[in-house]
Amino acid sequence: MRLKLAFLVACLMLAGSTAMATPITFSPTSSLLNAQPGGTVTFFATVTETGGSTTFLNGDTFGIALPLVGDDTPFLVNFPLSLSPLQSVTASFLSVTVPLATSPGLYSGSFAILGGSSPTGLGPLATQPITVNVLAPAAVPEPGEGILLLLSTSATLVWRTRRGRRSSPFVE
Repeated sequence: MRLKLAFLVACLMLAGSTAMATPITFSPTSSLLNAQPGGTVTFFATVTETGGSTTFLNGDTFGIALPLVGDDTPFLVNFPLSLSPLQSVTASFLSVTVPLATSPGLYSGSFAILGGSSPTGLGPLATQPITVNVLAPAAVPEPGEGILLLLSTSATLVWRTRRGRRSSPFVE
């Protein structure tokens, strides 16, 4: 009997703490971005306080597959310390750099906003998946191919110019 009572009290406490959580929506403009090796992409989102009370955005946590490198400075700089009831903010929240030697493919991770109803709360408020599609590097022509193309184009222009002068009825 005491075990059932303890379980019931624990459930009520958990339900109470869940009900007191401050709800927000976290809506990325896109959770999938394309990048070239050596490039950087930036994720943007709209965060809205939907619970009708002030919500503190006290931090974040993120993870992205190696070898990609994430930087959450945009979130720390662009988002306010708190959202008033029903307030919305749209801004960048994460930059991801793709090292030059990265193989093409999909690299996944997630981004979570931490906070709560007080300036010291660090509970997870919202989490979104993020994915970077690393594209194959663009083909760069060899220097020899460029020189060959330049020479053949020049030779064709010279040949057509000389041929045009010889067949012109106005040349004496």
